[in-house]
Amino acid sequence: MVGLTRKRARDLVNNRHKQVGLAVLAIVVLIGVYVLANAKTVNVNIDGGTTTVFTVSKEVGKVLQHSGLGIYPEDVVVPSRETLVSKGITINVTRSSPVSLSIDGKIIKARTPAQNVDEAVNDLSNRFGLGIKSVDEVNQDRTEPVVANMELEVKRSIPIHVVADGKEWDTYLAPRTVAEALTKLSLSLGDMDRVSLPLNQVLEPNDKLQIIRVTEKIETVKNEIPYQVVAQPADFPVGLPDKTLKKGSNGLHEQTVKLTFEDGKEVDRYILNQRVVQAPVNQIVSRGAQTSVSRGGRVIDFKRAYIMRASAYCDPGGMTATGASVRYGVVAVDPRVIPLGSHLYVDGYGDATALDTGGAIKGNKIDLYMESEDAALAWGIRQVIVYVK
Repeated sequence: MVGLTRKRARDLVNNRHKQVGLAVLAIVVLIGVYVLANAKTVNVNIDGGTTTVFTVSKEVGKVLQHSGLGIYPEDVVVPSRETLVSKGITINVTRSSPVSLSIDGKIIKARTPAQNVDEAVNDLSNRFGLGIKSVDEVNQDRTEPVVANMELEVKRSIPIHVVADGKEWDTYLAPRTVAEALTKLSLSLGDMDRVSLPLNQVLEPNDKLQIIRVTEKIETVKNEIPYQVVAQPADFPVGLPDKTLKKGSNGLHEQTVKLTFEDGKEVDRYILNQRVVQAPVNQIVSRGAQTSVSRGGRVIDFKRAYIMRASAYCDPGGMTATGASVRYGVVAVDPRVIPLGSHLYVDGYGDATALDTGGAIKGNKIDLYMESEDAALAWGIRQVIVYVK
């Protein structure tokens, strides 16, 4: 009886195991059928090759997550990770690169999908809120392609104003010494050039950096030495033109000078040597010293004499510019040459007084009053000596 009971128990256990096994098998079959029914073949282009992935995931992101391909969140996926998977879809993955960025005393390590340095710097700036500007300096050329483990360093730039070689411009540089800034700007200095700031001074925002180009030139300069006029007293009236006894000639003076220019403008002239190449020759003239003449048996004293062009007129009852009535001995003059009221002696006419002016009487001209038209016409126009008493 006991043996029978044990046998039934074993049979029951065995039956239960068989039932469980059949259930598990059924589930596995069902899963397999489901998988086979829903599985899709996906091609993934990555690392220069194509990998085929079988998946039941509905979205591209899930496919890659379970693909075992080691996808990073920064990797670029096309189509996007939210795209629904369709049969035969091709997924393109561009690997991001690990880089480090040093800025403001901090080092940030991250991955970036950027293809070149400029894109990488902008990507990290936006993601980490760094506020990097296009004028900030990067230790690599911004067009350089990004490579794995690239070390980037960014230095904040400041505005400066540059004046050099006839040009002015505004630019941005990271703080550095003036000497380093000149190198960065490809501005070289000559031996005599000057800079507006000390070369070892560190630039600050809005500094003005000016280069003064200094050059020197040696020149030979020749100048004329004017001749002097030496007058010898002569026995003819004072005021009459000098008579040349010996013609003068200019001499020649030569200087060797050092000229200093700043930005093309002469700022200094230093005489190195000078000599007289040819001495000037003085001009010798005879100059009138006579202050009295004899006319009609009397001596006439005068202050000076003029050679003048003398005309004559007749206007009975007329009035002069000074309000005096016309009469013989009244003459018209240019007051700029002979003051009105002056007492004169005119050769060929006699004593006269300058009391009138005339529109045509300018310079060394004199108009003599005559008693009649005939006398005026007879006088005509003559060159005379006028003595101013």
